[in-house]
Amino acid sequence: MTDNFIPMENGNIKISQEVIVRISAISARDVEGVAGLGGAGGIADFLGKKTSEKGIKVEMTDDSTTIDVHVTVKFGVKINEVAYKLQKAVKNAVESYAGIDNITVNVFVDGIEFDKNIEEKTEEK
Repeated sequence: MTDNFIPMENGNIKISQEVIVRISAISARDVEGVAGLGGAGGIADFLGKKTSEKGIKVEMTDDSTTIDVHVTVKFGVKINEVAYKLQKAVKNAVESYAGIDNITVNVFVDGIEFDKNIEEKTEEK
């Protein structure tokens, strides 16, 4: 991995991957239709990772940043529309707050969260 310094007039700035993960997590949770980050009962739970790190992986090189976001969506939403909004939200937030360009956001929909009322009706049948 490279140093990922951003050259500035008075020196260099380095933004850690953890900061990018947190920015991504906050913006992803704000997207309508996203029920949560990561898959339920995934390896992050087993390893005891912090909630903000679940479901987000960041890879940075000298010329690009790739962000993988694993989410659970709410039942009844148009998954492709939610995923597109999620890509835009994460990309815009990271560009805006961290000043990083050339970002790719990959969205992985790992599950669907059902409304409790729907689950109860399905179980009764």
